[in-house]
Amino acid sequence: MFQWRVVLLALLAVLLLVGGLSSLTVPNLQEGPVVYRFDEQHAIRALDILGFVLLLMGCAVVWSAGALWQRRMYAD
Repeated sequence: MFQWRVVLLALLAVLLLVGGLSSLTVPNLQEGPVVYRFDEQHAIRALDILGFVLLLMGCAVVWSAGALWQRRMYAD
């Protein structure tokens, strides 16, 4: 039973997670403006927020792909 929707959702989830993780690994000089500064060494920048949002979206898509797969596999 090959489900195209599940495969496409899983592919989208992988792309979102890779995009989110790669935006979190960018050096500080290229991360954009400071959104919130904790102290001289720690700050939240624009790409940190983008990476966090992409990771949340990727997790939501993974969860929905799993729920769709379970619904299709265990449907009566």
